[in-house]
Amino acid sequence: MGIVTAEQQIKLYAELIRDGKQYVPIHFQWHELMPSAEYKRYWLYLMDMRLLITLDAMRIYYGVPITVNDWYWGGQYSLSGLRPMDTDVGAKFSLHKFGLAFDAKVRGVDAEIVRNDIRAEKFPLITCIEKDVSWNHCDFRNTNRLMEVTG
Repeated sequence: MGIVTAEQQIKLYAELIRDGKQYVPIHFQWHELMPSAEYKRYWLYLMDMRLLITLDAMRIYYGVPITVNDWYWGGQYSLSGLRPMDTDVGAKFSLHKFGLAFDAKVRGVDAEIVRNDIRAEKFPLITCIEKDVSWNHCDFRNTNRLMEVTG
């Protein structure tokens, strides 16, 4: 699939917008981004397509599994993708609650290496990252440059 380069990611996003189409990820299923089964039916409507494109591009680029949520398999993560509006986890208006953010763990790849790749514009749809954490918080806020925030 041709979404590994920055140019391919931007082109795909522009084409989907132009054509009014929805992006369906290849490497991620609903339970990897949703906090519980009640969201299964709506997951593609709740997650921003830039986020879905980026996760697939990262999975292809690094060639290893990427964990967002793993609760479905009995893991500890259920709020690293979409978060319910009434959760106490994160900020009151966290972009996770609007389907505009994810926290990812790239297997075998240090989070700072991923952040450096984002800074090098390998994943150009990301507009904000969190520094100084052991995972990769990426979000898609309304800005025209990459922002870096701390906790």
